[in-house]
Amino acid sequence: MSQTSLPPAIDQDYLALLDSDRISGRTRQVMEERAQTSDAGYTPRQLSQSAYDVLGALAARVLPQTAILPDATINIAARIDARLGTPGDGWRFATLPPDTEAYEQALNGLDSQARQRYGTRFSALDAGLQDSLVHAMAEGALETDRLDGTQMRSWFADLRADCVQIFISHPAVQAQLGIDAVFNGGDGVFQGFSAMGEGVSEAWEPRVKEHGR
Repeated sequence: MSQTSLPPAIDQDYLALLDSDRISGRTRQVMEERAQTSDAGYTPRQLSQSAYDVLGALAARVLPQTAILPDATINIAARIDARLGTPGDGWRFATLPPDTEAYEQALNGLDSQARQRYGTRFSALDAGLQDSLVHAMAEGALETDRLDGTQMRSWFADLRADCVQIFISHPAVQAQLGIDAVFNGGDGVFQGFSAMGEGVSEAWEPRVKEHGR
């Protein structure tokens, strides 16, 4: 892997591990693909533009990135839209339609509720009003014309899981948080971890950074 091919948010200690024999070639490839994916100018392929715009604003309220990545470099909405176009794991809430349909209905329903209650689209609301709708949705108190409150709450649980999974699996985030579980062995050899316990690190592990709240 070329270290220069990865974004500057990934520090040198982590880059060195990505180039080491503590990670398999396939895992290294996956991590590099996640890091190199360009979200700039992304055009939604699965969601309508209106739903995608709501998703971008909602993802920013669900998972603010700047405490970990000051420049908020990961476009979570783009990566969710891209994921919706790939085979899933086959799991979903029985009360919800298939993922893409559920996303489209829930996001447009949220936008409709914003317009009805506050007279403008969700993405144009200030953070406080956005959060009021988010909290109502999380409590099962937000109904739309297509999904009832319980369905919206279930969908919102799926959305939160998608946001966290996409964010925490990005190598820049793992580097910032000191997550190094992928470095348990290279091709043909399992090296694992020998130093165990809270606050215990092995000599090869990168130093965990301090982050403000």
